Amino acid sequence: MFNQNRIYRLFQLINHLKSEPYKSNQNLAILLGITGRSVYRYMDLLQEMGIKIEKDMHGKYFIPGENDNKPVFTTQETEYLTILLQTVGKSSPLTDSIYHKIRSSSEVELGVQTVYNAHLAKIVESLSLAIQEKKQVLLKGYYSASSQTIADRLVEPMCFTENYSTVSAYEIASASNKLFSIERISEVQVLNSDFAFEPEHKYYKPDIFGFQGKNEAQDIEWNMSLRASLLLKEEYPMSLPYIKPIHNTNQYQFKAPVHSFKGPGRFVMGFLNEIEVIGSDKFIKYLKRAKKGKG
Repeated sequence: MFNQNRIYRLFQLINHLKSEPYKSNQNLAILLGITGRSVYRYMDLLQEMGIKIEKDMHGKYFIPGENDNKPVFTTQETEYLTILLQTVGKSSPLTDSIYHKIRSSSEVELGVQTVYNAHLAKIVESLSLAIQEKKQVLLKGYYSASSQTIADRLVEPMCFTENYSTVSAYEIASASNKLFSIERISEVQVLNSDFAFEPEHKYYKPDIFGFQGKNEAQDIEWNMSLRASLLLKEEYPMSLPYIKPIHNTNQYQFKAPVHSFKGPGRFVMGFLNEIEVIGSDKFIKYLKRAKKGKG
């Protein structure tokens, strides 16, 4: 029988495949708490349903954003899916109804998004409570894009960014203030322990790549192809005001202040044939070192 646990994991897998960064089979196995072989079985099932799964040049899986599915779920089913995300309930006639809709590729996306939004809302709610009561939290199964690792993070949360996409928190292990992406948090566990490092809490408005810094931001600038500009807008929506078309060309200019070269550096390294970096000199030197490191 296709029970609630399997339905739950199926939706979890879709959510992970739809969110950045892309993930390897091993990463997905850790996030779902299953074997790599089971991950392949679930992906085969999704493809049988008509959901397209792609793999990038590094062997990492994702569901393309241009999915045109137009699903329909009843109010009762979406409420049930929301509860299902939080806890596996008892057998219900709704389970079979949802499974039949999962099997139809034209009826998947809205239900998935409903559950995903409920998952994110629960994370925000737990973090809000911890901020209000000044409690330490454990960010369980946090996926780091920079180190490509999945680990629990013990933090003291301070505040959210304007669009609630990230939370600013003091990480105890590294003794530093960081931004954590809400979408990369598998679960939030609010602990009974009170803040112990409040004097160390510092919040600085992040740049468009999500990095904070107490020093003045540095300008970087590059010209890029249409494809690169579209992907930059998609991956970093706050970059939109800083992207301008170059007159009489099919190129686009990007110029913005940043606190760290890591975010823009990773983006440029993925489009070496489509981006011409103009400045700053420090950023150009940073990229040269990064290229040598890859070589």
